[in-house]
Amino acid sequence: MDTNNYESQWQQAIPGELIYSNQVHIWRACLDLAEPQMKGILEILSTDEVQRAGRFRFEKDKKRFIAARGILRQILAGYLKMTAQQLRFEYTSFGKPVLAKNSDFDNIYFNLSHSDAYALYAFTRHRNVGIDIELIRNDAAVYQIAQKFFSPGEVSSLESTNKNKLHDIFFQYWTRKEAIVKAKGEGISSPLEKVNVSLIDGKVLSPVLLPGDGNENRSWYVKDLFPCAGYVAAIAVEGDCCDLSFLHYSL
Repeated sequence: MDTNNYESQWQQAIPGELIYSNQVHIWRACLDLAEPQMKGILEILSTDEVQRAGRFRFEKDKKRFIAARGILRQILAGYLKMTAQQLRFEYTSFGKPVLAKNSDFDNIYFNLSHSDAYALYAFTRHRNVGIDIELIRNDAAVYQIAQKFFSPGEVSSLESTNKNKLHDIFFQYWTRKEAIVKAKGEGISSPLEKVNVSLIDGKVLSPVLLPGDGNENRSWYVKDLFPCAGYVAAIAVEGDCCDLSFLHYSL
């Protein structure tokens, strides 16, 4: 895929612009920060976030986790007109962070994902949203993973894919599935091997019907994202089709 065609859509911006009900703001950020920036980020994290960071085995992964959570706080603080330190998070049973219960903030929905040196964040109002980014790894055991987690249609699509594009397509399918799972907030218990994401038109926000969703009135829209060379991503949004804004965050 030619990611150069997508680079121009990521616009430099400062968090704080109002999100209207039909909008989804997607932020991209690089997590490899200079030491002075890391020090400032660390100071705004909560005790439990610092403790989670300390459990990483490798220093590089620790620093990227700290950067990812600190940037999340800074973007949210811009929207909510408060300091990053004031933000309080709660977590669903599947580990998805949400803002602690507060009537002033309960209409803000968000999700984040990071892989290697980059993170993506999605923010919207009154609707669930999920986002996933993956570094394309050419050493991934594509067929073994697909047999376990992919639908028969997806496996068949991979088997007919040009070998030069195999890992690109595999990770694109994977990010679509992860985005849907995270939007639904159900974790890996969601039976997504029954959903054929190879049928999604990733160039537009395409509606997806999920088996056993339990709510026939709830629809999901999925779109592929191309944050930078060597990465693929996808977003899933609940409800009607919406307007996406692509923003780049830098300290």
